[in-house]
Amino acid sequence: MTSTEKLGVLFLNLGGPDSPKAIRPFLMNLFSDPDIFRLPISWLMQKPLAWYIVTSRIEEVIENYEKIGGRSPILPLTQAQGHALEDRLGLDGVDAKVYIAMRYWNPMTDEAVQQMMADGVTHLVVLPLYPQYSYSTTGSSLNELDRVMALRNYFPKMTTVESFYKLPLYQSAIAETIQDGLNDHQSDWSCPREEVLILFSAHSLPKKFVEKTGDPYPDQIRETIELIMSNYFPNNNWELCYQSKVGNMPWLGPDTDGILHYFAATHVENILIVPISFVSDHIETLFEIDQLYLPLAKDLGIPQCHRTRGLNSDPKFIDALAHLVKSALRNDLKLDIEASPATPLEVASNP
Repeated sequence: MTSTEKLGVLFLNLGGPDSPKAIRPFLMNLFSDPDIFRLPISWLMQKPLAWYIVTSRIEEVIENYEKIGGRSPILPLTQAQGHALEDRLGLDGVDAKVYIAMRYWNPMTDEAVQQMMADGVTHLVVLPLYPQYSYSTTGSSLNELDRVMALRNYFPKMTTVESFYKLPLYQSAIAETIQDGLNDHQSDWSCPREEVLILFSAHSLPKKFVEKTGDPYPDQIRETIELIMSNYFPNNNWELCYQSKVGNMPWLGPDTDGILHYFAATHVENILIVPISFVSDHIETLFEIDQLYLPLAKDLGIPQCHRTRGLNSDPKFIDALAHLVKSALRNDLKLDIEASPATPLEVASNP
C-alpha cells in the first residue's frame, strides 16, 4: 500500500432494529431478500411473501425485543468492535478507518459506500463479521455491496475476507470464552470440567436452501467446532444444535429446544452453551438463549446449564480481525489463515 492510498475496512453485518418502530421495516427488508428466499418468480412474489411472514410474526417479535430493551444491540456493539480494531491496527502503524454496512437496517450499504467515497478511500478491506460463509449472510451482503458500488461507480482497490473460521486467533478467542465459562461456574458443576458437555448453538437455515445452493455453512460450522475442541478441549464431549428457526419447513437440526429435551431425558446434568456463529450479542443470545433455553433447561431438570459470553470487543477477537486486515494488505490472506498454528490459551483447558 502506497503513502497516497487511504485505507478503509468495511464491516458487513446483519443489522437490527434500533427502535420498536424499526422492527417491521427491518423484518420486511430481511424477508424480501432474494438471496435468502429464492422464489421462481421472485419479482412478483417476494414482497407479498415478506408481508405475510412479517404480519404473522410481528407481535411476537416486538414482544421479544421488548425483553432486551426494545432494540437490537448489534449496531453499538459493532461500532465498538470497529473502534477497537482501529486502535489495534494503529498500534502496528496501520492507519485505517472502519465503516459499517448493515444488510437489513441502518447504516445500510449505500450509506457506507457514500461515506467511503466522501472520505476518499482508495484501498478497501471488506470484512464480513460472519466467521463461516453462507450465501444467506456473507453472500447476500457481498451481492448488495457489488450492486451499490456499481450504482455509485465506485471501484477502489479491494480485498475481501469471505470467511475466517480457520483462523487460529479466532478459534482461540472462542476457546477462551469456553474456558472462562468453565471457570466462572467452577463451583456449580457437579462433575470435573472435562466432563461438562459443550453445546454449540448456531443460527439455522432451511434445509431446502442448503441443499439447493450447496451452501458450505453447515460444514464450516462443524469444522469450526472440531478444530476448537480437538485443539483446546479434547476431553470434553460436545454437540451441535441450531436455533432461530422460522416457519414450518424443515431447517438444519437438531434444534436447541429439542436437544435440551433429549439431554434432560438422558440425565445430562452439566451443559455450557456456546453461540458459535455469532461474534456479538443480539436477540439470538440475549433473548433466545438467555431467556428461552436456559430457563427451559432448568424447567426440564438439568441442574447446570450456562452460556459463554459473546465475543463482542474481546481483545483476542480484535487481534484476530487485525490479523485478517494485515494479511489482506500483504496479499497472503488465504495462506495466512490456514497455515497459522493453534494459539495456546493462557490457562490450560483441562487442568
